[in-house]
Amino acid sequence: MAGRSRGLTRPALLLLGALVGLSISPAVQELVSRAEVLWGHAFTPSRAWGKGREVAVARAAVADCTTVQELDDAIANTAKGEPNVLIVGFSTTWCGPCKLMDPKVKELSETFEGRATFLKVMGDKDPESMQIMKREQVRTVPLYQIYKDGQKVGSVSGADADRLTSKIEQHTGMKATEPSNS
Repeated sequence: MAGRSRGLTRPALLLLGALVGLSISPAVQELVSRAEVLWGHAFTPSRAWGKGREVAVARAAVADCTTVQELDDAIANTAKGEPNVLIVGFSTTWCGPCKLMDPKVKELSETFEGRATFLKVMGDKDPESMQIMKREQVRTVPLYQIYKDGQKVGSVSGADADRLTSKIEQHTGMKATEPSNS
């Protein structure tokens, strides 16, 4: 099902995004994740009609990136406008420091929502993810590469949440304590 995401129209994918709040099937999550990468847009929460209930249209704040094309599209999207900052986290399933950073990175993705897009490459997940790690010359994990306006502008190696926060603040022009304008 995930392979068909490129053939669906934007309204169809928005409907799928709404379904994420109702049905948390892995296939729907994967399809929405791919749509977010292709359009450089995260599905955001919206109000349900009539009763004021929240419908969870948003999936995870950090989208999985599993193909070279998804990464290239996300990098290209930074040159097209807001958000023009992309943070790509490289990790592996066995990396303890990576697992410790996951909650902080999720928190940062929520703090900088509308200012930055966050992707995660799990390097030992499949051959294509390994190819991404090789192409990006990832030699240590966790590694966070920062892209702005289509170019790599920085990186943070290791589980250093303060340094990662500082780099994101530098490239978004926003302090982590300020409210996002999304």
